[in-house]
Amino acid sequence: MSSYHSDQGAGELQSDESLIWSLREFEDHRRAVEFARHFRSALCVYSSKVDQIYARYDILVPQGQGTELVVVPDLDAFTETFYGIPEKAIQDTGYTILPGGAVGRSGLFLHIPLAGDKGSKGRAVPLAAGLRAVADEFANDGRDFLPILTKGDLRSFRKQAPMLHLHRLNLDALSDKSRFEINDVKSTIMQKLRTCL
Repeated sequence: MSSYHSDQGAGELQSDESLIWSLREFEDHRRAVEFARHFRSALCVYSSKVDQIYARYDILVPQGQGTELVVVPDLDAFTETFYGIPEKAIQDTGYTILPGGAVGRSGLFLHIPLAGDKGSKGRAVPLAAGLRAVADEFANDGRDFLPILTKGDLRSFRKQAPMLHLHRLNLDALSDKSRFEINDVKSTIMQKLRTCL
C-alpha cells in the first residue's frame, strides 16, 4: 500500500473525520504525505472520534482527494489497537519534529520550546538526542514520554516543509484501565519510538 493514491481501506474509514487530515496548507502535498509516512513505524495515531490508539496503520491519499490524506488503521492488528482511550489522556507537548531543511541542516530534528513557551522560541536538536533528552526529563518527574499523533499535528513550515507536532499519552488519565492494559499500551508506544532512537 505504498502508492500515493489508493482507495482500498480508505473509503470505509471516511466517516472518522479524526483520521482525515488536511493537506491544504502545503504547497507540495506529496512531500507532506511522505513525511508523515516516514513515521508510521515510530509513532502511534489517536482517533478522538472512537477513542482509540492505533499502532499499525497506513497513510493514503484517496483518488481525486489530493488535499487530504487518510490514516487507515490495520483492522486486523487487534493487539496493537487500544480502545477506550479518553481524549483527556491525549495532551499537547509543544514539541515538533522538523526536517533539517527547516533549520538549515540535514537530517531530522526535534524542536524543544523554552520552558513555559509553546511558540516558536526554543532550540532544535537532532531527533534521536532530543527524544532521549525529553524522555529523561519526563522520567526524572516520574512520568513516561509517550508521543502520539492526532489530527492537526501535520503542519507546514512556511507552506513548504512539513512538520509533525507531538501530543502524548498521559497514563494518569487512564484510571479505569488495568495495570496490564496500561503496560501494554505503554510498551507498544515505547517500542515503536525506539526506531527513532
